[in-house]
Amino acid sequence: LGYDTGDVGDKLAGNVSLTDDQLYSEVKERVLDTAGGFLEYVKAAKDDGEGEEEDDDDDFDTDSEDVVGETKPYEPPTTIPDSELTAGEVVILVLDALLNNDVPTKNRGVEILFGYSSPGSQIKNEEGLTPSEYMDFLKETEYKVLFNRKSVSIDKADYSFDGKKAFFTARLQIGDGPLDVVSVNFILSTTGKEDDSCWLIDSMLIRPQSMRRRRR
Repeated sequence: LGYDTGDVGDKLAGNVSLTDDQLYSEVKERVLDTAGGFLEYVKAAKDDGEGEEEDDDDDFDTDSEDVVGETKPYEPPTTIPDSELTAGEVVILVLDALLNNDVPTKNRGVEILFGYSSPGSQIKNEEGLTPSEYMDFLKETEYKVLFNRKSVSIDKADYSFDGKKAFFTARLQIGDGPLDVVSVNFILSTTGKEDDSCWLIDSMLIRPQSMRRRRR
């Protein structure tokens, strides 16, 4: 966890933004292919778009955004991590788990976040850190909105050239007003080598208030 200093996808050399109409229609259905199969999908998408003019607008069409994660009663996942989930589904699953943190047991949502954290994440590198301790930390910081938001939508998705990194921005609605919004940046990774490889979270960053004001 920490502060982001900008759009993470734009800062990493070699990233390819796959946000054309063809990919977006797929994204609305599953956002990304499964971790093992995603590499072939990325290659096919890039081959289809070869020679086309690059689209400078890497944001999704906000007029057609889908709000996700609140369409049915929450049911905690039984497989953690799950190789069947796309990167986008992992983001939504973790955000829903944190919103329902004490279902079915206390701090189960944070435990799920731990289960979807990559070996390189801060969570896995803090020796002896427990879900209960991490929950106490989150509740005392700007990350407390993760436990008390109204809705969530995927605002943006970018992917590395080799398809092994995913960069998502989730938009959390935390109030009734149009400006009551918090953006959360996710970086996920996968080996992408086997059918049982999973998308795991490297980092989850909430933008500072000052940065959100500049972007409005």
